[in-house]
Amino acid sequence: MSLLLGQGAMLVLVTASVRGNRILCRNSLTDFQRNILKSCAAAGLTASLFLQATSSDFIILNIIEWILLAAPEIMVATLLCSWREQRSRP
Repeated sequence: MSLLLGQGAMLVLVTASVRGNRILCRNSLTDFQRNILKSCAAAGLTASLFLQATSSDFIILNIIEWILLAAPEIMVATLLCSWREQRSRP
């Protein structure tokens, strides 16, 4: 559950970025809307960390595992954005 929540938050964070707004939303988001999305993504990542940390008795190991799982989440979100950009070019 933590992994899915983290991946969803990363995709929202990518959408809220300048590049993601240009590629995924065609520059339709205002700065205020992008800031709201960034706040929601931060809340999602915090919830993901909380779920991961409380999943078993070893809190420190769970936090380290969450940090290590964040790298693939970032890569998948970035690859999705790049794939979408390449697909939209003629």
